[in-house]
Amino acid sequence: MRRTLLICLAALTLGGCLSEEKATGQAAGYGRSYPESVVLEMPTNAPSITQQFRRIEDNEHYGIDIHAPIGTPVLAAAGGEVIKSFFGPAYGNQIEILHPADSSGKTSRTRYVHLQTRMVDVGTQVARGEQIATLGVTGFLSSGFPHLHFETLYRGTSIIHSASDANLYWADGKGKITCYDPKYDQLETETFLLTYPVRCQ
Repeated sequence: MRRTLLICLAALTLGGCLSEEKATGQAAGYGRSYPESVVLEMPTNAPSITQQFRRIEDNEHYGIDIHAPIGTPVLAAAGGEVIKSFFGPAYGNQIEILHPADSSGKTSRTRYVHLQTRMVDVGTQVARGEQIATLGVTGFLSSGFPHLHFETLYRGTSIIHSASDANLYWADGKGKITCYDPKYDQLETETFLLTYPVRCQ
């Protein structure tokens, strides 16, 4: 029992510890020191979020972490062009998609990190909800914990200056995590809107 508790505490430190019954429908809270917490509505069939976005000096986390089994389909959160698809030692297999300009005239990007497999190459045009990869545990920053690290770069290209909380841009509204459904295929691009990047059960 003590050994199991120690393993779970270590896993919490590295990225979260979920039992099987919490594999879907749960969302980690925002840190108390995070000033821009978003009230979330999490579908019961959506793979759980184990870590939220935060922008705190010396403790940044420029994305959300979504826990699911290795091999779970990873979907394009919005349509666009694949501009990066490669393996790096820190983040493992990763993909970056450039999305069309919104009403401001500026483009945004999404990044998908720690992938098991990549299914698209640079230059590929992808549609919202199209499978682009499978979830994995690649790269030493994955901490050995199967999850998708999902980043949103809103109206910019710099992870430091443009990173934004994905929970602000769900298609059903701020904080309303939106599982992909074909009904979202025709969403206008004037407003930057996302659907969940991991297939809901």
